[in-house]
Amino acid sequence: MTVDFLKNKKIGVLGLGVNHKHLVNFFDKQGVSYEVLEWKDISELLGKLSGFDVLFRSPGLPFESEPIAHALTKGLTVYSQTKLFFDLCKAPIIGVSGTKGKGTTSTLISKILEDAEKKVWLAGNVGRDPFEFIDQIKPDDYVVLELSSFQLQDLHKSPKYAVVLNITPDHLNHHKNFEEYIQAKSSILKNQSADDFAVLAPSLPDLFTRLGEGKKIFFDPKSVENFKRKLLGNHNLENIAAANEVCKLLGIPLESIKKTVAGFRPLPHRLQIIREINSVTIVDDSFSTNIEPTMAAIDAFGSPEILIIGGHDKGLDFTPLGKKIKDSEQVRAVVVIGQVAPKILASIKGFEGKILEGKGKIQEILNQALSIAQPGDAVIFSPGTSSFDMFKNEFDRGRQFVDAVNNL
Repeated sequence: MTVDFLKNKKIGVLGLGVNHKHLVNFFDKQGVSYEVLEWKDISELLGKLSGFDVLFRSPGLPFESEPIAHALTKGLTVYSQTKLFFDLCKAPIIGVSGTKGKGTTSTLISKILEDAEKKVWLAGNVGRDPFEFIDQIKPDDYVVLELSSFQLQDLHKSPKYAVVLNITPDHLNHHKNFEEYIQAKSSILKNQSADDFAVLAPSLPDLFTRLGEGKKIFFDPKSVENFKRKLLGNHNLENIAAANEVCKLLGIPLESIKKTVAGFRPLPHRLQIIREINSVTIVDDSFSTNIEPTMAAIDAFGSPEILIIGGHDKGLDFTPLGKKIKDSEQVRAVVVIGQVAPKILASIKGFEGKILEGKGKIQEILNQALSIAQPGDAVIFSPGTSSFDMFKNEFDRGRQFVDAVNNL
């Protein structure tokens, strides 16, 4: 799709929000007319879309939703900011997806390339909106683009370099089931040509090995075990290994990669040590929005741990996390918070450590955890689910937790 094509069409932008602010600014600069349709509940869009030629779907509006399905039956073109960016971007795109680790891996790839004096643009949750800089990109630059399942659901092109990390159940309140989630993630590979590359986790379903014509490269966490690093936890070896393979494909010398990895610090709210108070280490892992990062957080420390877990119910099964907590030699106490508290309490039934039900706001919950902490313990805020019952999002959740720590 081209800008000239859009100039002759009636365009509906479905929700402004964060994801479309820069898109409509781009439209304004290019002389593209559009109408914004705001909505709170998806049902509000039913019957309102038939008057348009092209609809721009926000990531929060599922491609499989009833309004979109109805629009497609009427012959409307359903597009997205991500799809348009793929059409217009002049530089090779390094697309990074997976359930967890996208932000760390994307940022690490970008940093390695920057340190090697390459011009690189980082976009996604950890970077800028791609339509902030779309008109500045040159053909010999690189774009590192973090891609969620919401963006990938209807992607019609694939990046030159596709990275797929672990795939575990998530966003089951958005997708109909885990199979639909897997299908959405796999779209990143479907349109790769024989000149493209796919850097894949070895644990991915077989589907990922069959899709697209790109050369498949499976990263091995053991290959980077000897790298010096500040990133905590064995799960970060996967992120480092994926970044390493991508950057080797781009001709970056191994020693340069190792040097960047050695100095690379955890991103905010991702297993980030905030403070030590009375010999108790306080860790912010607010970006843990499903159970796998919380399970990884448990393994990241050798000290006794007090976990603060819980939040919004998005349909996750907490049974594996409950077993991990009960079997762990490190976890000696759990503070359970939020809407999913009953599910978590059921999953840890039989846990021999101390269990507290979190009361009040995050400052009070932190104080509860610290009241039972002993010197040498780690208090880890790793919710294991989303945050909309108590916070705006995981960013807000992390900021409030850090503020609470700093207020002690």
